[in-house]
Amino acid sequence: MIRNIAKFVVILAVVCTAMGGGVAVLYGYFHDRIALRERAAMEEAIRAVVPEGAAVDADHPLAGSAAEGTAVYAAAAPGGGAAVAWVAGGQAIGYSSTVKVMVGATRDGDTLKVFRVVVLAQSETPGLGATVAETRSTYTLWQKLFGSDRPEKMFNPFLARFEQRAAGEVRDVQAITAATITSNATKAAVEQALGRIRQVLKGPHE
Repeated sequence: MIRNIAKFVVILAVVCTAMGGGVAVLYGYFHDRIALRERAAMEEAIRAVVPEGAAVDADHPLAGSAAEGTAVYAAAAPGGGAAVAWVAGGQAIGYSSTVKVMVGATRDGDTLKVFRVVVLAQSETPGLGATVAETRSTYTLWQKLFGSDRPEKMFNPFLARFEQRAAGEVRDVQAITAATITSNATKAAVEQALGRIRQVLKGPHE
């Protein structure tokens, strides 16, 4: 009886060791790939929220940490020179997930204004809260079928409402119908991002 118990314990230990080793190998294999994918997504989001042609050094934030989601970046004018925009992330709890955003901002005198907002992550209700991250084409059905002489662009009607608003006006953005909680979470995340930028710039007053 004791011998059988000992044998069972040894077998169980071997199985657990093998499984643990397998998990470690898989983690090591996929961790770098996941990190690279997340890095690419972050850089794409940064480019999306700054003026066209502006350059951002994602390796050297002005403040904060990219790993912790608190980094603030400067976007230099095309060809180098002074910063024309600043970028930061923000997050807030929505209806069923954490809504994460990336925000680009510019200065109009002493006023910090939203240039553009993109949603980095969310798992809100499909068809309701999830619409904060869904994009639409500027093309009509006719243009899609027969083409157009102007380029097709994608946009999100809700996120477009933030553009050119000062930090103090973010709360006035109209919420998505039947998705008030998610809308308010997005607004809170945008305010958080603007607060990080404002702190780096030592506070223009809206």
